[in-house]
Amino acid sequence: MKNHSRISTIPHPVTQGPGVAKTPRKGRLRDGGKKPGVRRGDPTHPCAGHLTKLLHCRTTRVIPPQNIIFSQGEPPHTVCFICSGLVKLTRAEPDGKQVIVALRHAGWLLGASSLLLGTRYAATAETLTRCKLCFIPPEMMTQAMDTDARFSRWISTIFGREVHSGLLSISERSCLSGRQRLEKFFRELAQAQSGPDLKRPTKIQMVLKNWEVAQLLALTPQHLSRLIKELEVDGIITRKKGWLILPEPERIRRVAIQES
Repeated sequence: MKNHSRISTIPHPVTQGPGVAKTPRKGRLRDGGKKPGVRRGDPTHPCAGHLTKLLHCRTTRVIPPQNIIFSQGEPPHTVCFICSGLVKLTRAEPDGKQVIVALRHAGWLLGASSLLLGTRYAATAETLTRCKLCFIPPEMMTQAMDTDARFSRWISTIFGREVHSGLLSISERSCLSGRQRLEKFFRELAQAQSGPDLKRPTKIQMVLKNWEVAQLLALTPQHLSRLIKELEVDGIITRKKGWLILPEPERIRRVAIQES
């Protein structure tokens, strides 16, 4: 089995260790900093600077890939905001089957629903890429929800976006073709890694195995391989040394359901 590192989420300033760097409070964490997937000044996407200022958060850390943030079934011990990078959420059922629930990128909050509902984590969160995460101690999270209206609005917006995303995901699996789902996945992956404006040739680091992508998109691995080959033939994507390249990202269609 593949070994995963676990992250110690301590609600106090952490010391630098192997593979984990403590991020300075100033400079890189200013409000409105340029971060992939987060628009400057957008109140629905609080950046790390907002949270560190509001919560006096001193546990913003850079985490390497394949680190477990928290595991399914654990009591909520931390909430973390994704400043940059990609996180995979997986869930295992009693029969032993495991499924990828979702991918989360900059602007998402992890673990907050379990804390506020008083339930154990419903999924395991694992870093897929190098991530910058702002860890919020549970007591600080609940205090901010009770006393700061702006923070409460942010949390409500994030939860609303999560519900909206879940509804669209169910609809897309029923209404969109496999190719449409795959193109949407590549577009979102490119935006998460390179930013929202896809105007230049874009390289995508494939952080998931083919069977994981197939599972996430409700496709068979064989059908996924056929679709990827189809996109290559059409010149939508090329592959080189483990990278996927979108020569003309605007050629990836925006499916109608995504814009609803």
